[in-house]
Amino acid sequence: MSLGRTLSLSVALYVMLAGAMPAQTVAAYSPGTRRYHLIAVTTRSTDQNGQHSEFRITTEQILSVNITARTADTLDFSYTMDSSSIVTDPPMTMPDISGMKGTEVHGVMSPYGKVYSYTSAVDTNDVGKQQLVIGMSKFLVPLPQHAHVGSTWVDTTNKNTEQNGNRLDQRTITTSTVLADTTYDGQRAWRVRRQDDLSIAGSQSSLDSHQTLDGHGKGDAIYYISSTGVYLGSVGSQTTQVKLTEKESGRTTPGTLAATLRVELVH
Repeated sequence: MSLGRTLSLSVALYVMLAGAMPAQTVAAYSPGTRRYHLIAVTTRSTDQNGQHSEFRITTEQILSVNITARTADTLDFSYTMDSSSIVTDPPMTMPDISGMKGTEVHGVMSPYGKVYSYTSAVDTNDVGKQQLVIGMSKFLVPLPQHAHVGSTWVDTTNKNTEQNGNRLDQRTITTSTVLADTTYDGQRAWRVRRQDDLSIAGSQSSLDSHQTLDGHGKGDAIYYISSTGVYLGSVGSQTTQVKLTEKESGRTTPGTLAATLRVELVH
């Protein structure tokens, strides 16, 4: 056999073997106890009667996460809000959030983060705390079991909130993609991108005014999950264009909500 044929055969065999080798899948979440630092900044800007105004809210939280093995294909999770603080610019009186400290959420999920069920002892009549519990229950990114570099999947969520005669309906379509096998904070990790398409609609009333709200937003976030199954952190942003319309006068007020969220693994 000639050298040329030998090389050609070797290359062909290499290509066949490479094609037969399955792509390495993203690791399942591993049991353990960890703490995370969450920093969220939300800026609301409006333009009305030629005047531009901005209002910024910065929230910081420390969240404890405990994951334990339940069965061969399920994990128990427990999330605890260790601390929560809020700062506004310009300064103004905000609702008391001290009661958020100590909030716990317990549940069962798949090894890849799909939540099967969750519970919490918070007052079911407290809409604010209920929204906090829902958010905490979705802390980890759910992944398909055989996700690998190049995998893409789409999820749709609907959330409806009613409080004191006000209503807000939200619909979010999230497209997730495993972008790469990379290094993050010195560890081998998977980089997962999540892009949101958000639509909102609702109504709110005060003593002398009734308003409807419509809006549409886009979000983009990058998450890092280590090859050992540890959520290492994330960074993301979202911008939503909203329009408030007074039912009585028909006058509209456009506005923008811009938010950023960073999550850091403390230990």
